[in-house]
Amino acid sequence: MRRERDILFDGSFEGFLCVVYAYYHEGILPRSIQAEDEVQPALTQEEFFVVSNDAKARKVEKALRKKISADAARRVYLSFLADAADRYMQLLEYIVFGFKVGHLVDSHMHHNFVLRIHKLAREVGREAHLLTGFCRFAQTQQGIYYCAITPVHHVLLPLAEHFCDRMMEQSWVIHDKRHNKAVVYNGLEYTFVDIAPGSRPPDLAGNEESIQHLWVTYFNTAAIDARKNPKLHRNMLPLRFRGNMVEFTKHL
Repeated sequence: MRRERDILFDGSFEGFLCVVYAYYHEGILPRSIQAEDEVQPALTQEEFFVVSNDAKARKVEKALRKKISADAARRVYLSFLADAADRYMQLLEYIVFGFKVGHLVDSHMHHNFVLRIHKLAREVGREAHLLTGFCRFAQTQQGIYYCAITPVHHVLLPLAEHFCDRMMEQSWVIHDKRHNKAVVYNGLEYTFVDIAPGSRPPDLAGNEESIQHLWVTYFNTAAIDARKNPKLHRNMLPLRFRGNMVEFTKHL
């Protein structure tokens, strides 16, 4: 017999997969699902904390790929990163239904939860992809490369995976100012840390100002006035990214 509970977990993707495991193997019926750092005070005495377990998480992830599809597994991962309060319960519905109908799950767009997961995955994927090109790193006095971003969604993890491959021999930090978190890479591995709201950025290296000046000069002189298309420009480079891009914030 299933026990209806308000579910808490550690906020990691592995932790959420363990919530799915608990649904199938431990008789837990989630009434609500919340990460412990997002918890609302309205939870009842029936709350239940699901402990993260790597083996259980891997088992669920393998089942997603085998019983549904690799595309569905990727969609689950991206939707999990969305900044949307309803994502956990919507994901559970999507997964449970997917285990019933297999790879056909994504053809059932008449179900609101399928449509919702597709929308969230598309938004997160697009934002993460755009930021791989729009991140602007600046060298600090400590020799570390620092980048500030203000994304809508929690895209630090896909950005960390991307820049570990492309800046593997350098130490860098990507600071998500909207969610007050950062990913720190030391040349070998990356870790996630919480950042106090309003923290000031690190001081730049002595030659960074001249490098930025050269880049802004190139950006301004390479533009062709007769071919400017502000509408297309906004579609390709949303305004919310520009506050962290030196070519839009630094004036000669």
